[in-house]
Amino acid sequence: MKSSTYPKVTILLATFNRAHLILETLASIANQTYTNFECLITDDNSSDATEVVVNNFIKTDSRFYYFKKPKKYRQGLSATRNFGLDLAQDRNAEYIQFFDDDDIMHPRKLELQIGPLIENSYLDLTICQYKKFKFVSEVNFDIKKIESKYCNIQSKNLLKSFYLNIVDLNSLGPIFRFSKIRDYRFSEDLYYAEEREFFLRVLLNEKLKHKGVEQVLFWYRKHNMSITSNLYDDVQIKPLSEKQGDKLFFNEVLKNEFAPSYILKSFIAKSYKQKEIFYRIKIKKYLFSNFRYLNLKYYHLLLFYFYKRLKHLN
Repeated sequence: MKSSTYPKVTILLATFNRAHLILETLASIANQTYTNFECLITDDNSSDATEVVVNNFIKTDSRFYYFKKPKKYRQGLSATRNFGLDLAQDRNAEYIQFFDDDDIMHPRKLELQIGPLIENSYLDLTICQYKKFKFVSEVNFDIKKIESKYCNIQSKNLLKSFYLNIVDLNSLGPIFRFSKIRDYRFSEDLYYAEEREFFLRVLLNEKLKHKGVEQVLFWYRKHNMSITSNLYDDVQIKPLSEKQGDKLFFNEVLKNEFAPSYILKSFIAKSYKQKEIFYRIKIKKYLFSNFRYLNLKYYHLLLFYFYKRLKHLN
């Protein structure tokens, strides 16, 4: 798609110590059929050769920019994303695409997701399907869509569906109108689940209209050195306590029209050990017993108390 007359998409690419993988990501972005974009690469002061690798790449493509995160920002992914959002605001960005430094974009991701936003002014974001991979050789751009529940992107109530893990909304999928998230930033106190907290907060306060593009448009790499896996010192980024988590969510939920159906509380567990986690959870007698609605991986990320049976939300 020749897109020089179309609006610019600002891609916020957070990176940290990814010299060995980031070129694959940058190449997938550079090969987009929708060519009117800028990619702001925000580096959390990598200690490897990431800066050298990126700067060599951007010499070949003027749409890419490298920024080393200033000391005024804390260490960690949330602050790195916030640095990118601040840069986007300074540049009067119109559309935002978050991305990570080890994942792969389908060549038509921007094209297929920006199209509905251009054509329909009432839309606030588009989302897409994705597929996990370990090696680049597994990436197959011919895959059109995934017929599976875990990758559902259609919903009449995005807040409800995301909260119940019916719709998988992650940082790499959506393209946003920046005006809808301009005033929001990721919580820098969170060690895990910062994107889930971010999206919940946005969805609780904004009535966002979305469209799902039924196609696999990015590949999410699964490996032991993902950004959220042991890259930062626990001492530097502390989990939220239960009290802090309650304070963060409770007032916002009560103000939302969806609130009468449930009261949301949360906290970040300090251990991956499920026995300790279950010990700390006070299971309420009204908690719906069918745990298929609760994504187990979030037991060590974001823990929710339900005061209404989940079936009442359907």
